[in-house]
Amino acid sequence: MVNETQSRPNAGSSTAIRSRRHVVPEEDATKLQFGEFADGEALTLTEVATLLDVARQAPGVPPAPDNKVYKQSTEYVKDFSNATMEISDSMRNALLAKPGFLNKFEIAQIMYLRPERVEVAVALIPSLERYSLGDENESQLQQLLDDVRGLARYGIRQ
Repeated sequence: MVNETQSRPNAGSSTAIRSRRHVVPEEDATKLQFGEFADGEALTLTEVATLLDVARQAPGVPPAPDNKVYKQSTEYVKDFSNATMEISDSMRNALLAKPGFLNKFEIAQIMYLRPERVEVAVALIPSLERYSLGDENESQLQQLLDDVRGLARYGIRQ
């Protein structure tokens, strides 16, 4: 005969397991809800490429991993980074000129995608829909898009 206390799971153990689980916040980029990444930094590929280069050249840093994933990732970053670091800094400063207007993730996407018009920006970055109402905010967003495209085309703003 089997001892009944051994065959039943401890009733308190499932409660303990549930209380140890943390709730993962919902993710929905269209609502600027990024879950556990909400406090993270949003970088463009140019910034990632610069960080990788600096990290590889720093003294006392071990050599880069010799694996396929790392090599493919660095190649991707090199192939698709589309501005110098100076221009990226200038673009980020232009987009931050109106504090609180854009989220850091929207800023990174605008810097990389450089949409020409607000309609295109909203199609590519759905969270920007709040600025497509034909009001002053839409005009301000369009001006920021124009500034970013101008910086990308003509260089650093003086």
